[in-house]
Amino acid sequence: MIRKSCTLLLIALITLSCEMKEKADLILYNGDVYTVDSVFSKCTAIAVKHGIIVATGGDEEILNRYRSDSYIDLKGGFLYPGFNDAHCHFISLGEGLMTCDLRGAGSFDEILARIKEFIEDKPVSYILGEGWDQNLWEDKSFPTNEKLNELFPKTPVILTRIDFHAVIANNAAIDRVGIKPGDPSIPPGEALIKNGRFTGIFLENTAERFKNSIPKPTGKSLEKVIMTAEEECFKNGLTSISDAEESLSCILSLDTLYTKGKLKIRSDVWLTASEENMNHFKAPYRNGRMRVGTLKLYIDGALGSRGALLKYPYSDDPSTTGIRIGSEVVFTRQCAWALKNGFQVATHCIGDQANHEALRVYGSLLKTKNDLRWRIEHAQVVDPSDINLFGKYSIIPSIQPTHATSDMFWADERLGSRIKDSYAYKALLSQLGWLPSGTDFPIEKVSPIYTFFAAVYRKNLEFEPDSGFQPENALTKEEALKSMTIWAAKASFEENVKGSIEKGKYADFVLLDRDIMTAPDYEIPSTRVLMTIVGGEVVYSLLP
Repeated sequence: MIRKSCTLLLIALITLSCEMKEKADLILYNGDVYTVDSVFSKCTAIAVKHGIIVATGGDEEILNRYRSDSYIDLKGGFLYPGFNDAHCHFISLGEGLMTCDLRGAGSFDEILARIKEFIEDKPVSYILGEGWDQNLWEDKSFPTNEKLNELFPKTPVILTRIDFHAVIANNAAIDRVGIKPGDPSIPPGEALIKNGRFTGIFLENTAERFKNSIPKPTGKSLEKVIMTAEEECFKNGLTSISDAEESLSCILSLDTLYTKGKLKIRSDVWLTASEENMNHFKAPYRNGRMRVGTLKLYIDGALGSRGALLKYPYSDDPSTTGIRIGSEVVFTRQCAWALKNGFQVATHCIGDQANHEALRVYGSLLKTKNDLRWRIEHAQVVDPSDINLFGKYSIIPSIQPTHATSDMFWADERLGSRIKDSYAYKALLSQLGWLPSGTDFPIEKVSPIYTFFAAVYRKNLEFEPDSGFQPENALTKEEALKSMTIWAAKASFEENVKGSIEKGKYADFVLLDRDIMTAPDYEIPSTRVLMTIVGGEVVYSLLP
């Protein structure tokens, strides 16, 4: 009788003990957790309620204080704040996953072979591909469209270069757009002509005309594109993105999906500088996990297609200094609109002249140090005499580390001695003491791991060069991780709600199969994402 009473008392005490614990929706424990807080501390367990972190600490501390119906044993795995891509093209990613992938093709003949395989047994009214790069070929000159015309005389073909600033199109596509050599609607330098005929290569705004000539997905088709892009992001550990420009129709479609609860990824969506966008959005807008508060502008194109605007002629083509997109008058007016209406500005600047112009116009409006967080996207070639303007006017340099390792074997041909002033991430970091990083996908792979690897080691995936490309501008591992978590969040005014694993912030995490902070360089590119969690919900998992 006494033994039975003791047993009942023990059960009662255990039950009471459980009931005295605070209720959480999710408890993660037995992990190796990088919090990326202000002192870069570590913990092993996290309690989550209503999608928010309510506590972090050791296993015993969290398990003794909290109870839950849902536990995740991390089994010693390596947990980080959810990765945040600070510059990417979300809907373009989804569209690209449904077109012919030309990345890494070693010749134009290989491109033709890939296209023929891609369309085999498919009824097509047009052919789209993306990702070609003539710098990978033995003959590094731009291709011409004769073979496309022979193979596809009636079907429009539009193939976008890796940087998305150039296309090659066949004659059927040219006829569809309705332009001819000498057409006054083509800005100078944007159509390459030989013997009085188009070669098929078109740059910048004219390239956009070709891409826009193909019907864009709408309705359910667009929803499929968007959901496909989200799935790819989750597979790669991304819980947040900065979607570097969308049209009004795409933003409204995203807004609808967020309202319905179908989209889970956190998205900082930037406006294209169209009249309809600027008339529709008179102030920054937020809908749950979607933020609209940045105006995306351009001053130049890409270095690979010689569209980047340089102060002096290209070393491998003295006839050009690149292409200026738009006019300074319009650019200044758009920046003034953003300042008046409370929007950030993010301007694409590759060449040193483009960076110079953007920094000067920004400075004329911002006047002094501030917390408006205007940004320069890419900042690839910056004259040393201009770099201090980032700090002077509190301008954020937003970088994409894999661009450096993609460009490093040919960029010096374009720039000559100016290569030493290029991809200077450490120098840019010194201006504000922080900077965000991203991939610019789908131009580069959707992989924060590759971003981290390129930023720290300045090598490509073949581990070249041995000592790294301009290693003096490599980031430390801690800086690289911050650039794609807390600093990326700060770039969109969200550092108080995400970017680190701290009480009160969103429960956004990524679990990796190895510790990128201690692993040797040769292991990092093969790191796998085991689980992605957004707001306490597992949205991707390889675990049973």
